[in-house]
Amino acid sequence: MKNLRIAGLIAGVFTATLGSAAVAATVEYAQQHAENAASSTETAVEETKGYLSDAALTTKVKSTILASDALNVIEINVETSNGIVQLSGFVKQEEDIDTAERISRGIEGVKDVKNDIKVKTEAS
Repeated sequence: MKNLRIAGLIAGVFTATLGSAAVAATVEYAQQHAENAASSTETAVEETKGYLSDAALTTKVKSTILASDALNVIEINVETSNGIVQLSGFVKQEEDIDTAERISRGIEGVKDVKNDIKVKTEAS
């Protein structure tokens, strides 16, 4: 009888200990997954902000270039990635290439400008 009580006591302690460990492991698992989900959400938000910022920069650069009386624009294409503006296309005069780049660099949020604009000649 005494041995049975001791066995019961040991079994109770063993069950309580394993039960607590299982609960603790479950809680820890849930916390880790909640943190991972929060981190993934933050990453997605930052990527979306970057995309929206690039789209906004592209729009701002295009509209500023098109509104400029200082440029003789035939066709200028603007693409933006991570704040870096890529200019391409054609202008009528050599000095318009530098003017388009200067205008682009003057826009807040533009980190750098890659300028591949060319002067449109009769042959092109």
